[in-house]
Parts: sequence; C-alpha cells; structure tokens
Amino acid sequence: MRRDAMATQMTRMSIDIPTKDHRRLKVLANSQGLTIREFVLTSLEPALHPTKKPNKETQKAMEDARKRKTIKANDFEDLCDKLGI
Repeated sequence: MRRDAMATQMTRMSIDIPTKDHRRLKVLANSQGLTIREFVLTSLEPALHPTKKPNKETQKAMEDARKRKTIKANDFEDLCDKLGI
C-alpha cells in the first residue's frame, strides 16, 4: 500500500494520564498554537519516523527557537543582512 494512501487511514488511541500532566500538556500545546493531538503527533514524529532527520541548518534554527534566541535588527534590510538572505 502506498504511504499517501496509508496516511488517510486512522485509528483511535486512548491513554490514561494524570490530570496534572493533562493540564500541563494542554498548556504546552496551546503555547505552540497546537491542539493536544497535533502536539503529541509532532512530538512522536522523530520516534515514529527516525529517518526523517532535519538538516543541520534546520536543527540549529530549531535549537535557537527552543532557546528563544533572537536577532535584533534596525529594519527589514538589516534583518535580511543578519540572516544572510
């Protein structure tokens, strides 16, 4: 079966989680603008599909985002220069 055809097939999964952890999960998902479902699936992606590894540039950008590393610029042109684009 083709992967795109398999992607449309779904199954429901139910897990028990302590109420305190459920609340925390909701906050984590919401802070990223995701539903709990989206957050869990995104979090599981590396474990489910380990061959899908981001390149080094993407990994660095993800790490910078996690660390909330920011770039200060005076204007759009200055920002482009600092980003190298």
